[in-house]
Amino acid sequence: MMFIAAKINNVDMIRLRDRVLTAPVLRGAPGDFPWDRFEAAALEAGVSKDLANLGRAIFREAFQHDWRDELKVECGWLDGGQRLVYQAFAFPQDCTARWQHLLETDGVPDDVEVPPVTIDPYDLADGLDAVGIKTNFIR
Repeated sequence: MMFIAAKINNVDMIRLRDRVLTAPVLRGAPGDFPWDRFEAAALEAGVSKDLANLGRAIFREAFQHDWRDELKVECGWLDGGQRLVYQAFAFPQDCTARWQHLLETDGVPDDVEVPPVTIDPYDLADGLDAVGIKTNFIR
């Protein structure tokens, strides 16, 4: 995991994984599952309500429908959704298209595969810088 921005609107992106993934998955309380914690953190960071909700949905579906491992990683199960938050700020239209497509296809590849949102750290840093989020990258 690469910490491109340590904090976004007082959300500690370095500890986001611990905040999100320590929630119980099978016997959790309603509103306190990992996907709920992700959505709360995303909203607190300033992600739009629509994108935070869409991110919550792919986070949940990836687990509950047992999507392929690489999709689970894409949907936040390795880093607690840190990359999803970075992507939502840097490339909101790309995220909307990709995440909606994942939900519509239930994570199953099809003939009209919408490409994943970039995970290149420099692209993410540039996208975050463009929307006024200070990054840890020095160029």
